[in-house]
Parts: sequence; structure tokens; C-alpha cells
Amino acid sequence: MRSAKPPEFYFECQQSGLCCCDPKIIVTTTFLDIYSLYLALEREFDYLLKKLSFYRIDTDLSPESRKKLVLSAIHTSDGEIIPGLRKINGQNCVFYTRPNCSIYRYRPRACKNYPIAFLDNKSENRFIWAKDSEKVCPGVGKGRLLSLTSLIQERKITLQDIQAHNDLINELNTEASKGTPLSAREVIWLFIVYAEKYLSTKEE
Repeated sequence: MRSAKPPEFYFECQQSGLCCCDPKIIVTTTFLDIYSLYLALEREFDYLLKKLSFYRIDTDLSPESRKKLVLSAIHTSDGEIIPGLRKINGQNCVFYTRPNCSIYRYRPRACKNYPIAFLDNKSENRFIWAKDSEKVCPGVGKGRLLSLTSLIQERKITLQDIQAHNDLINELNTEASKGTPLSAREVIWLFIVYAEKYLSTKEE
């Protein structure tokens, strides 16, 4: 029996900036994303903090809803949080300078992948258009056909990054349960230190 033909994705960025300005699109960040931003901002830690938001997670959130979170929440002295890119007035990304992204080379992986979303399951061909992207992004369905090989590779890298991030968060949350949780500021600094070690290990 033949397997179903994987869906085809045609996409070409129209540089509309709509994905950077949509109030419903929240870009959450892994420790690797944070480190990349740190480099983009020339290692200015306090400046980096001003570019981030710490999205609070309701402590009463059900286990079922928690499972839907792509990135695990971090237990800090400031509450349960997930770091992400700050939005100006709840709308424009802090790094968006019309018509360009000021950190394009260093942008988070979620931005690199948009408007494609990767599903974490056993199939190697699990790609979908990100939620509402067909309404938001004028480049969806236009331009070139995205290579299945490149999609598979990007999915692999993305899921590896997410897994490494969530493994780190689980370790931090375990330590937090034994004593005083770190502040959000301390967690971000730890992300940077850990990322340097993690990346140096991968290069060996």
C-alpha cells in the first residue's frame, strides 16, 4: 500500500511585515534563541533583557493545556514564565523596523520557520501551515515549492532545539523545587552560559 503523498508548500516572503505586527503572534524563545539575540546585541545583557517579555503561565493551567505548550514553563521567583520577544504596545515586535527585521540573521527559529509549523510526532513529514498564517501572510501559496528534504532537515533541527531547551527547563524546575527559584534575570543569564557550553560541545 502506498503511503500518502506529503502536502506541498509553496511560499515566498512578500516582506509585508504582517507576521511581525500581528498581536496574536507571540514568539517564544529557547535558550539557543536567547543566546543568538545576545550575540546580535553585542553581548549587552541589560539591553537584551529590555527586548524580552516574560509571559506568565497560570498556575492553575490544566495538565492537558500544559502538554500543548511547545516550550515548558520555567519556575522562577517571578512566577511561572516563558520568555519571548517583547511587543511594542502589544503589537509590533520590538525588533521590527519597517520594512525589515533589525536582527534578521539572528532571529529566533520560530521566525525562521514561519509560516511553517512542525509537529512533534513519529512521522517525518509532519508539516503544517502555522495557525492563521494563511490569513496573515500574503506569501503563503506563492513562489517556489519548498523542498521536502529541507523541511525534514529544518524540522529535525527545530525539534532537537526544543527538546534540549525543555530538558534544561526540567533540570531548572527540579532544582527550584528543592530551594529558592532563580529570578527571570538569573535564568536568562544561565541560558547564555549554558548555550555557550552546549554549542561548544556540539562543535567537538
